[in-house]
Amino acid sequence: MSFPGAVAYPTLFSPFTLGRLRLPNRFSVPGLTTNYATPDGFVTDALCEYLGARARGGFGLIVTENLGVHPGGRVMPRMVIIDDDRYVAGLARLASAVQRGGGVVVGQLSHAGRQTKSRITGLPLVAPSAIPCPINRETPRALAVDEIQELEQAFVRAAVRLADAGFDGVEIHGAHGYLVGAFLSRYSNRRDDAFGGPLDNRLRFLLDIVDGIQRALGRDFPLIVRLSAREFVPDGLDLPEAIEIARRLRDRGVHALSVSVGVYESFNKLSMVAGEPEGQWLPLAAAIRSATGLPTIGVGRIKRARLAEAALAGGQIDLAAFGRASIADPELPRKVRDGEEARVLWCFGCNVCLGRSARPETICPVNPAVGREATFMPAAAARPVRLAIRGSSFAALTAAWVAAHRGHSVTVHEPGPVLGGLQALRARVPGQEEVGETIEALAARATAAGVRLIRGEPEPGAHDVLWEVRGPAAARGRTVTSYDVLASPGDYARAARAIVTGDDLASAHAALVLADAGVAVELRSPARDIAVDAHPGFREVARRGLSARGATIVTEAGGEPVGSPAADPLLVVAGHDAGTRDGDLNDAYEPGRLAAAVYDAAARAAQLDG
Repeated sequence: MSFPGAVAYPTLFSPFTLGRLRLPNRFSVPGLTTNYATPDGFVTDALCEYLGARARGGFGLIVTENLGVHPGGRVMPRMVIIDDDRYVAGLARLASAVQRGGGVVVGQLSHAGRQTKSRITGLPLVAPSAIPCPINRETPRALAVDEIQELEQAFVRAAVRLADAGFDGVEIHGAHGYLVGAFLSRYSNRRDDAFGGPLDNRLRFLLDIVDGIQRALGRDFPLIVRLSAREFVPDGLDLPEAIEIARRLRDRGVHALSVSVGVYESFNKLSMVAGEPEGQWLPLAAAIRSATGLPTIGVGRIKRARLAEAALAGGQIDLAAFGRASIADPELPRKVRDGEEARVLWCFGCNVCLGRSARPETICPVNPAVGREATFMPAAAARPVRLAIRGSSFAALTAAWVAAHRGHSVTVHEPGPVLGGLQALRARVPGQEEVGETIEALAARATAAGVRLIRGEPEPGAHDVLWEVRGPAAARGRTVTSYDVLASPGDYARAARAIVTGDDLASAHAALVLADAGVAVELRSPARDIAVDAHPGFREVARRGLSARGATIVTEAGGEPVGSPAADPLLVVAGHDAGTRDGDLNDAYEPGRLAAAVYDAAARAAQLDG
């Protein structure tokens, strides 16, 4: 049988041989932190279901999140630890969950080094050199040579445990500034012994681990190394040195490289948000592949089959890692294969999954079932009702989907011109247009469950229960808010000058919309930065956009702006949420509050009964 997606994207759906492994396609899930383990490091049913769902959805290669080879390298409070045989049974359950779903599973071996905190590890931090991570700001202790050798063996023993648990391969996490990557980089390794200085010495820790794993498991046991091709910090790894590292790994018998970028200090380069180019790090993977012949896994906001197909067919990469895209829609490969790409639930680069600003573990405002795949959707309602929802925000469309799935008769009424609530305003901001396709995907998911979308107000008597979406608070008098500008940019684009006052994401975006229309804009933030309520990546993207359009940014701005008698500027203030009442659903502009609204709405729909 020929599937439509396999015809449209033949390379993406072609098999691939990785060492002794036969992968069914080129879709990969990279290692993504979840915090789904127990506090003492054991695998949970939630983690098994999470990765199993992605295997069932069609991802051929699934790499686990970082698995700790030593408690001192714990990078998150609920991290799977593999420093003892007592963890093997749980790891076997995890491997089986992926393999039963049709996927190949690779365990990622990791030690955080200095990029964690002692309150998480319960132990003093260790690193190649006693240099603190500029983000975590805790000085580690420089490892002694005998301690380095013991950690090398910890990696090897962990690999053996994964093999005993039935894993198909292992990946050494040598990227992002964690311990292995810290040894590789002059940015974090200032040693003057056999493990520091020239590249041969800085490579010693990684190569000793590679050699040890191969001695223990054989040279044919699939072994991947994850590497940052550029670190974007002073004295950090760059592409020429990464290519040389890759050559050495090839000669040592490593089977593939997962090519990423960045360290904690440059984390925005790694965790790119909406507004960043999709797939912008693929040329780095291509350069390493061309120079070494090693199979490469490409990363960096890959979420569309056509982008992955072009990179694969063009010889840039051999496997495409759909990271956050796999969180938003675990069935992405299957939908693409079956010609149902229009039904994909598109990740829109909000980075709530990484920032976890509303929950301690991985969450997603597009897919609130993540991490709860086996338990999320409750049983059918005992007494179905007619539910009307006024407004079509993310929360509204999610509540409607859950309620309809449970057997309620659901209508979503949108009195305004477009679906999506406050996120529809974001979709109008330059660089944020992809939010619109996510709104369309959420609407399609709701209608597929039986929800009726109606333009206009709910009719009296046509429902048993009415929920209303609460949007921004109404402006006072003639005050213009950031939400006013975002809702009707054409009404304000005729101004010659504008002063936008606010430290939130919506204010930054309102300034960007005005600047894009040719208005001379000054954005005044009372805080030390702009868009302080959002993931730091949004600040960087907004700053670039404003600078490119000639806008001025003033931080720690005090006092009220005043207009000039000769040419009064348009004064714009930050909009505010209206608050909630009983029976309301929340809406929000900033992704963290948006996620909280979605999760609250889903919970309400799960409890609805007549």
